[in-house]
Amino acid sequence: MASSNPQPSAMNDSDQRRVNETFARGSEDFSQNDLEKVMNDEERANKKASMLGEQFENFKLLWQLLKDYWNKKYPNAPWKLIAAIGFAVAYLISPLDVIPDFIPFVGFIDDASVFALVVAGFQSDINDYKEWKEQQKKQLPSAE
Repeated sequence: MASSNPQPSAMNDSDQRRVNETFARGSEDFSQNDLEKVMNDEERANKKASMLGEQFENFKLLWQLLKDYWNKKYPNAPWKLIAAIGFAVAYLISPLDVIPDFIPFVGFIDDASVFALVVAGFQSDINDYKEWKEQQKKQLPSAE
Protein backbone atom coordinates (compact mmCIF):
# COMPACT_ATOMS: atom_id res chain seq x y z
CA MET A 1 0.00 0.00 0.00
CA ALA A 2 1.58 3.28 -1.13
CA SER A 3 1.53 6.26 1.17
CA SER A 4 1.38 9.87 0.06
CA ASN A 5 3.60 10.75 3.02
CA PRO A 6 7.23 9.77 2.42
CA GLN A 7 7.89 9.83 6.19
CA PRO A 8 9.35 6.57 7.49
CA SER A 9 7.12 5.33 10.31
CA ALA A 10 9.83 5.38 13.00
CA MET A 11 10.41 9.14 12.74
CA ASN A 12 8.32 11.42 14.93
CA ASP A 13 6.55 14.52 13.58
CA SER A 14 9.09 16.92 15.05
CA ASP A 15 12.02 15.11 13.41
CA GLN A 16 10.12 14.92 10.10
CA ARG A 17 9.47 18.67 10.22
CA ARG A 18 13.17 19.30 10.86
CA VAL A 19 14.13 17.02 7.97
CA ASN A 20 11.64 18.79 5.65
CA GLU A 21 13.00 22.22 6.64
CA THR A 22 16.60 21.08 6.29
CA PHE A 23 15.87 19.60 2.86
CA ALA A 24 14.07 22.75 1.63
CA ARG A 25 16.82 25.07 2.82
CA GLY A 26 19.68 22.78 1.77
CA SER A 27 18.44 22.12 -1.75
CA GLU A 28 17.72 25.82 -2.26
CA ASP A 29 21.24 26.80 -1.17
CA PHE A 30 23.00 23.94 -2.99
CA SER A 31 25.66 25.23 -5.40
CA GLN A 32 27.79 23.96 -8.28
CA ASN A 33 30.70 23.88 -5.79
CA ASP A 34 28.66 21.65 -3.49
CA LEU A 35 27.89 19.38 -6.42
CA GLU A 36 31.58 19.00 -7.18
CA LYS A 37 32.25 17.96 -3.57
CA VAL A 38 29.46 15.39 -3.69
CA MET A 39 30.66 13.96 -7.00
CA ASN A 40 34.16 13.58 -5.57
CA ASP A 41 32.85 11.51 -2.65
CA GLU A 42 31.21 8.66 -4.57
CA GLU A 43 32.80 5.89 -2.51
CA ARG A 44 31.46 7.21 0.79
CA ALA A 45 28.06 7.94 -0.75
CA ASN A 46 27.74 4.37 -2.02
CA LYS A 47 28.90 2.91 1.28
CA LYS A 48 26.37 4.91 3.33
CA ALA A 49 23.60 4.37 0.77
CA SER A 50 23.62 0.67 1.56
CA MET A 51 21.98 1.64 4.88
CA LEU A 52 18.99 3.37 3.24
CA GLY A 53 16.70 0.35 3.28
CA GLU A 54 13.78 0.78 0.89
CA GLN A 55 15.30 3.99 -0.48
CA PHE A 56 18.46 2.23 -1.72
CA GLU A 57 17.01 1.64 -5.20
CA ASN A 58 16.03 5.31 -5.40
CA PHE A 59 19.55 6.29 -4.37
CA LYS A 60 21.03 4.21 -7.20
CA LEU A 61 18.72 5.79 -9.78
CA LEU A 62 19.24 9.33 -8.48
CA TRP A 63 23.01 8.86 -8.22
CA GLN A 64 23.10 7.70 -11.87
CA LEU A 65 21.05 10.74 -12.88
CA LEU A 66 23.51 12.98 -11.02
CA LYS A 67 26.47 11.27 -12.72
CA ASP A 68 24.88 11.62 -16.16
CA TYR A 69 24.29 15.32 -15.50
CA TRP A 70 27.82 15.81 -14.15
CA ASN A 71 29.36 14.02 -17.15
CA LYS A 72 27.24 16.15 -19.51
CA LYS A 73 25.34 13.13 -20.84
CA TYR A 74 22.05 14.47 -19.44
CA PRO A 75 22.61 18.25 -19.39
CA ASN A 76 18.96 19.34 -19.59
CA ALA A 77 17.99 18.22 -16.09
CA PRO A 78 16.46 21.14 -14.18
CA TRP A 79 18.88 22.63 -11.65
CA LYS A 80 16.22 22.30 -8.91
CA LEU A 81 16.28 18.53 -9.44
CA ILE A 82 20.08 18.37 -9.48
CA ALA A 83 20.29 20.53 -6.35
CA ALA A 84 17.71 18.37 -4.55
CA ILE A 85 19.54 15.13 -5.42
CA GLY A 86 22.91 16.67 -4.67
CA PHE A 87 21.71 17.88 -1.30
CA ALA A 88 20.21 14.46 -0.51
CA VAL A 89 23.59 12.82 -1.21
CA ALA A 90 25.45 15.51 0.76
CA TYR A 91 23.06 14.95 3.66
CA LEU A 92 23.65 11.21 3.44
CA ILE A 93 27.44 11.52 3.63
CA SER A 94 27.40 14.25 6.28
CA PRO A 95 27.87 13.23 9.90
CA LEU A 96 25.54 16.08 10.93
CA ASP A 97 21.96 14.81 10.65
CA VAL A 98 18.64 15.35 12.36
CA ILE A 99 19.03 11.76 13.62
CA PRO A 100 22.76 10.88 13.95
CA ASP A 101 23.80 7.93 11.80
CA PHE A 102 25.52 6.14 14.67
CA ILE A 103 22.22 5.42 16.46
CA PRO A 104 21.47 1.74 15.78
CA PHE A 105 18.42 0.92 13.63
CA VAL A 106 17.15 4.52 13.32
CA GLY A 107 20.26 6.52 12.38
CA PHE A 108 19.54 6.43 8.64
CA ILE A 109 15.78 7.02 8.79
CA ASP A 110 16.19 10.76 8.23
CA ASP A 111 18.57 10.12 5.31
CA ALA A 112 16.02 7.80 3.72
CA SER A 113 13.33 10.41 4.29
CA VAL A 114 15.35 12.98 2.35
CA PHE A 115 15.55 10.62 -0.65
CA ALA A 116 11.81 9.97 -0.36
CA LEU A 117 11.23 13.75 -0.46
CA VAL A 118 13.26 14.04 -3.68
CA VAL A 119 11.31 11.22 -5.33
CA ALA A 120 7.95 12.61 -4.19
CA GLY A 121 8.78 16.17 -5.26
CA PHE A 122 10.38 15.41 -8.62
CA GLN A 123 8.59 12.29 -9.87
CA SER A 124 7.87 13.79 -13.30
CA ASP A 125 11.52 14.82 -13.84
CA ILE A 126 12.69 11.42 -12.64
CA ASN A 127 10.30 9.70 -15.05
CA ASP A 128 11.69 11.88 -17.87
CA TYR A 129 15.16 10.69 -16.95
CA LYS A 130 14.06 7.03 -16.94
CA GLU A 131 12.56 7.48 -20.41
CA TRP A 132 15.76 9.15 -21.62
CA LYS A 133 17.81 6.24 -20.21
CA GLU A 134 15.61 3.75 -22.06
CA GLN A 135 16.08 5.68 -25.29
CA GLN A 136 19.85 5.65 -24.77
CA LYS A 137 19.82 1.86 -24.37
CA LYS A 138 17.86 1.49 -27.63
CA GLN A 139 20.37 3.64 -29.48
CA LEU A 140 23.39 1.58 -28.49
CA PRO A 141 24.78 -0.36 -31.43
CA SER A 142 24.23 -4.09 -31.03
CA ALA A 143 27.32 -6.28 -30.78
CA GLU A 144 27.55 -8.72 -33.66
